[in-house]
Amino acid sequence: MIYQRYSPCSELAPFVECYFIWDSQNQPIDNLMVESPPSGFCSIVFNGGDPYYLQNKKYEKLLVPQQFVAGQAIYSYKLFLQGTISQAGIVLKPAALATLFDLPTYQYTEERIDLTQVFPATLIHKYKALLASASQAIEKVKLLESFTLHYYQTNQPRPDFIDKAADLIMLKNGMLNVKEMMEGVYMSRRNFERQFFKKVGLSPKYYARIRRMAYLFHQIAGKQKVNWPLLLNQSTYYDQSHFIKDFIEFTGRTPQQYLEENKELVHLVGSLSPRR
Repeated sequence: MIYQRYSPCSELAPFVECYFIWDSQNQPIDNLMVESPPSGFCSIVFNGGDPYYLQNKKYEKLLVPQQFVAGQAIYSYKLFLQGTISQAGIVLKPAALATLFDLPTYQYTEERIDLTQVFPATLIHKYKALLASASQAIEKVKLLESFTLHYYQTNQPRPDFIDKAADLIMLKNGMLNVKEMMEGVYMSRRNFERQFFKKVGLSPKYYARIRRMAYLFHQIAGKQKVNWPLLLNQSTYYDQSHFIKDFIEFTGRTPQQYLEENKELVHLVGSLSPRR
């Protein structure tokens, strides 16, 4: 099984975090459950493999569309996979659904919406067929980039102060306050929060909490033992009780329970693969 990430071209770097290819390489998977914590990113995914199900706080058992757009995840979710895995996806910067694709991001929070309900069906079917016929991962990445460039050239997006504020939260792993987010933004806090919600799908404060937890999940992924006091200090938590409360809210378990049980997708993910 492979899970590879690829960086975008320079034109799309302000909007695309990376592309990914997840493939079982024609080897059938038997009852695989993968858990993923909220990351702070949205995505567009083309699934050329077998159908699979998702479980989160909103859905007990959701049959995921073969091609979908996913908004912000608020809590950890589980994927239940059977058969072959063959996914190609675009991981988007926090405000990119709105800025690049002109979509109402807040409507997609905790959702996976069929791409044919969002974009022209003929376009989606075209890229679905092209991706199915591509034999190499890099070919699929180029097709994902072609799809994204189409909207870049059509919509001619320009990142604004909300994009910059959301990117700052992302880069600082949520370890800043609203005042820091608003530096250089000439509007009221209330208006800033309203505009942020429209473009990102969450309030700035809540998005910062998710990014801080995403940092924590990344630090503990694949580990059997964790120096919790050190990690709390690195994550700027004031005390252990606050940290545990946040952890339970986002995962439904204590940190130690999560550490013992998790089978995160991040285990499969290495560094960005080179473009060829």
